[in-house]
Amino acid sequence: MTAGRQLTALSYEKDESPSMYQTSYAYITDVMADVREGGKALEDFVGITTIKNTGSQVSKDLVAERKKITDMASTLFDEKFEITSDYLDNYPLVGIDEEREFELPGFRRNYVDGVRFNYNNGRIGYVAGLHNGYFTDSNHQNNGNIGLDLAASFMLIPGLELRLGYGYEKNDAYNQSISGYNSWASNFTSAVNADRAKRPSLTGHDFYAKFAKGVFLFPESDDISQLNLQVSYQTGGLTLAFEWDMWDVYVIEMWNIMMLANYQFNDLFGLTFRYSHENFEMEDDIPVKGEGSSNRFTFGPMFSVTDNLTVGIEYSHAELDSTNTGDTSVDELYAETIFSF
Repeated sequence: MTAGRQLTALSYEKDESPSMYQTSYAYITDVMADVREGGKALEDFVGITTIKNTGSQVSKDLVAERKKITDMASTLFDEKFEITSDYLDNYPLVGIDEEREFELPGFRRNYVDGVRFNYNNGRIGYVAGLHNGYFTDSNHQNNGNIGLDLAASFMLIPGLELRLGYGYEKNDAYNQSISGYNSWASNFTSAVNADRAKRPSLTGHDFYAKFAKGVFLFPESDDISQLNLQVSYQTGGLTLAFEWDMWDVYVIEMWNIMMLANYQFNDLFGLTFRYSHENFEMEDDIPVKGEGSSNRFTFGPMFSVTDNLTVGIEYSHAELDSTNTGDTSVDELYAETIFSF
């Protein structure tokens, strides 16, 4: 049993460079989360910034259309004309201009506080943990966050290992981020319907009734989950690995694969080739649609200068295609020295 601050378990790649076959991590989401503070680059890629801006856009559109109608009516009637109704006066545009603080979680290699039970007899291994969170930063369990991880590994034949794991976190951060907008949208739509029944001949009513149909609610979601499958084979200087994940991140569905091959030619030189792919899309009931994918290719030689000093060079090329960013690509070059003692 281990207790205290510890690393989440569901990733083939290790946390620190000295235990990895190359310098960088496999998935572009891990890289993009660090490109700009708070993971803003990744939020742009998957469309979270679009979700954040939707409320503000609704507000701007409603104000602009209201002004357009009143100006047109004033011209027609040659006098000042104002549109008033219960659903505008009683439910003003309050709260939907505020930026929602929903942020993407940390997908892998998160440090969490909790307790984990571990068992391994060399052929079969089990892990079961209960934590204060699993994908998001939480200092305590008093805020309702709870995370768990379960994993089992099997040594099928010498060198060939199969591992299956599941991680889950219950977290209200997303629901809290959309609550202000959803409250306004619900009240606005209800008031439009009530006003329509009470005063069907209200001037300007047709516009607002039609507009209300375009005011939507974001679906609620309070959990994050990951299903992880790993297969690895090691014999002599050869290491082969395959990893597959299925994610449910609030209202985002995502899956990824990773394939890795490493060969240690001799005591001085080793070479790694790695390919990873990610695919994501918003759930069907999300009104702001978005989808995308990424492909990343990595080539990394490692040189053992001495028993304690290793030098690594890596080149990675990633191609990204997203509804929100279009087609783009990124090239990365890494150089790394590792001194172990």
